[in-house]
Amino acid sequence: MGIFRGHTTTIRSDKISNFTVTTAEYGASVAEILGTTRISPNVIYYDDFTAHEHRKSQKSGKGGRSKTTTVTYTYTVAVILALCEGPISGIGKIWKDKNVFTYPNDSIGLTLFSGTDDQQPWAYVTGKHPNKALSYSGLAYMAGVIDLGDSGSMASYNFEVKGKLLDTGDGVDVNPADYILYILDKIGLSGVTIKGIDNYRTYCKEADFLISTPSDSTDAKSAREIINDIANLTNAYVFWSNDSFKIVPRADRAVGNWQPDKTIRYNLTPDDFIPQSGGACISYSRKDSSEIYNRISVEFLNRSNGYEKEIVNYQDNDDIKEFGVRQASTTTAHYIYTKTRAVKLAEELCRKNKYERVKYTFKLDWAFCRLEPGDLVMLNDPLMGISDQPAMIDSVTEGADGVLTFTAISRAKGVYSQAEYDVHANERPLIDFNPDPGTCEPPMIFQPPALMTNADNEVWIGTWGKNENWGGCNVWVSDTNEYYQLLGTIDYRARYGTLVSTLYADGTELEMTVGYGTFTSVDLQSAKNGDTALYIDGEVMSYQTAMLLDNGNWKLSGLIRGQYGSEAAYHTEGTQIARCDEAFLKSGLSNSYVGHTIYFKLTAFNVFGGQEQSLADVQAYTFKPQSVQILPPDVEILNVEKMSSSIRRYWWKYTYPEPNDVAGFILKYTQGKELNWETGIPVQEGLITTQPYETQTVRQGTHAIMIKAVDANGNESKNFAYCLLEMGDLLQENVLFDKDFSTDNFADLTNNGVILSDGYVHAVNSEKMWHETGRKFWSKPTAMMWDSSFQSYIATGEFIAPASGQFWLETDIEGPAIVYYRIDMADAAWVESQESAAAWDADETVVWDESNDLWKQWSDKVQVRAGAIIQIRIVAKNSSMQETIIKGLHAYIDVPDRQEHFEDLEVPATGLELPITTPNYYTTAVHIDSVQSGTAQRYPKILSRTPCRIALLDSSGNQVAGTVDITWQGFVNETM
Repeated sequence: MGIFRGHTTTIRSDKISNFTVTTAEYGASVAEILGTTRISPNVIYYDDFTAHEHRKSQKSGKGGRSKTTTVTYTYTVAVILALCEGPISGIGKIWKDKNVFTYPNDSIGLTLFSGTDDQQPWAYVTGKHPNKALSYSGLAYMAGVIDLGDSGSMASYNFEVKGKLLDTGDGVDVNPADYILYILDKIGLSGVTIKGIDNYRTYCKEADFLISTPSDSTDAKSAREIINDIANLTNAYVFWSNDSFKIVPRADRAVGNWQPDKTIRYNLTPDDFIPQSGGACISYSRKDSSEIYNRISVEFLNRSNGYEKEIVNYQDNDDIKEFGVRQASTTTAHYIYTKTRAVKLAEELCRKNKYERVKYTFKLDWAFCRLEPGDLVMLNDPLMGISDQPAMIDSVTEGADGVLTFTAISRAKGVYSQAEYDVHANERPLIDFNPDPGTCEPPMIFQPPALMTNADNEVWIGTWGKNENWGGCNVWVSDTNEYYQLLGTIDYRARYGTLVSTLYADGTELEMTVGYGTFTSVDLQSAKNGDTALYIDGEVMSYQTAMLLDNGNWKLSGLIRGQYGSEAAYHTEGTQIARCDEAFLKSGLSNSYVGHTIYFKLTAFNVFGGQEQSLADVQAYTFKPQSVQILPPDVEILNVEKMSSSIRRYWWKYTYPEPNDVAGFILKYTQGKELNWETGIPVQEGLITTQPYETQTVRQGTHAIMIKAVDANGNESKNFAYCLLEMGDLLQENVLFDKDFSTDNFADLTNNGVILSDGYVHAVNSEKMWHETGRKFWSKPTAMMWDSSFQSYIATGEFIAPASGQFWLETDIEGPAIVYYRIDMADAAWVESQESAAAWDADETVVWDESNDLWKQWSDKVQVRAGAIIQIRIVAKNSSMQETIIKGLHAYIDVPDRQEHFEDLEVPATGLELPITTPNYYTTAVHIDSVQSGTAQRYPKILSRTPCRIALLDSSGNQVAGTVDITWQGFVNETM
């Protein structure tokens, strides 16, 4: 029986381990929906991707003895889908791939959070992941555990969002008037008046021009662009008039209860127009017949068809019969979501195109200053064949001569009112545009402190005119008093005069005469800010209180002295003093003018800009400018990135001046944390002109890195930006053991010379001369010349080789000397220890004594073994001509190096011993690669090298906890 026993087969599907999402975008802008539209969401959270196992068994074979089990998986995931800025009114339809649902729907598995300011976090996340539970205040989103089926990727979702302002329209779309008001409110202009807004709202309502935020618009737009788009769509003017906005519908046909304005403001005749070039009263341009389109297409988003783009057409059949089809380019109107409104827009565009084919241009004087865009006028010019032609003002431009230039578009003839205004009822005043401007008063010319200027060698020039028709002047400059060039224009009367009495350096009030103008009192803070700055003979000061005296002079008190880098000084009676403001022409002069007498001429013109004086008719005023160089702006921020063991990358934030005369930047560093530009060491020769800048110049240890900008004249910015850099030890490409005998005044170098104040080993002078260069004693009273006799001396030192390798010396010796060396255990046997490590056999150690002549003169590298005792001897010869001075002595051994790297080491405030695995190690370098310590600065400190312990310091030098990356470098100390 057992031979025919059945069996079970299991078929298992592959299990998906990762969730795939394609609609998550970091940094995406959050849309704000006005009206109703369709948008795609952005996944801002997902968690708990879970596989659910499903088993299905089926019997087979004779008697059903065999069984096949199929194992499949379906998946779920918890997601939050961000929609838009809240609060919103609700959700309509939901598109999930090709399926459409109406919210709420249990098969969707999503819940709406409308985006109120006080909304609570999703209860699911609060219960399962409380540390991730966020309320997302003000953000409308959908949240739920969604079924992914047997796929590890999320379906494509779209949502019909019922946004804001639905009550202003039909409950679905928004009235454009309220849309515009909402936009202005969002940018802080809620208090601005919009004249005509109620009329515009009524027009949009009656014309059924209701809109919603375009669903396909993902790019942010300025408020100005949005408002202009809506105005163009609804055929309206929006402009600024008399400290308020104004909006005027351009429609000329009644719609529902709304009636267009048919009021004619002026009935214009040739008596009103100011002739244009050629003598014409009215000029006009007319569209070519080919541009009079009779078929208009509008692209809109059809809400009833899933918000798909569709195109509707409107055509003038009568015109098509006569002239054929003239198709206009398609107008994009994605604010519109119904076909009916799209057709109405197309009809309005067709009518506008037909009846606004002519544009008129004409000029009027200031008697017609009431005219604004949207106003209607009646045009009459018999010579041009224009009679009672209604036109709507499209634009107004004011010329420098006060003449107003208008453009107007033609309107269909019909029933219009009589002219509202009649400029002929009264005698029109005659405006004289050519009055005599008079002359300029003697100017005040000076150079303020550099901190007040915007250019090098800046000169300020101010003047005024007594004639009431004086409108300003042009300022001309010359270095020969023959050939003048235009320097600039003065448009305002300057306030300057002279001191009535002496002003002492500690004075707090003054009295001055002034040719023109008044002064206004300010508070103390405004005076400290320099809002009432005065210039007097090199000093800048500001006043608080201004009082007009009975004699016509001004008393200015509460003086803040010595501003903008100037110093309070003594000023005598009669010194010129000026109120520093926009009335002064401020102009930088080229360096060629500095130190030389230059000449200024001021040619006055009248209030209309005409009747300018001739250069030959005005007086020249002299001035000798000095060099006043404006410093380049300060560097704002300096940052550093640690690239490798020796390379550092620097970059900085800097706002270039206008005009830009910055030639480059200087980087300096100081050892430690001292911020001192003067003692800083340049990182490179010359200027740095590009960033980021990489260098290996800065050595190991803690450094302060500083930066200044330098202009084309070599001027450095006043202040420097800086960062503190902790390099740690500099890692070596080839690890060396270094015995430095010069440390601690050659403490490990036995010698019978003498160590002087320079820290070097010198020979003893038997003639009792000074050993410092150039300073000697007379040896005896009768000596006719200097004597010197520098005795010979011997200096010896030794050390034990900690590891095997090549040994060599580096010496810095001045004068005659021979360098020897010898190695103890040089002939000893090299054996293998139990640990298979090389070691010296102690039984064969050679013992030195003074008679053992094993010294060799140093010439080249030699091989040494661990534990060898290496002696060095320097023999200084006796000399009467040159002294032997030992300045430096280094012994090196090229040892096999080890390097270990540790990442994310948690360093407690008490310090941490590095977990070095190298046995019997000797530390040559410890390098801090990076410090991860939040927003606070951290600086590494090496507590000990063997064992190797480190600590972290804060900016005050206190040991603190933190996380670091460390690279340790060293070698195996075989003698341990």
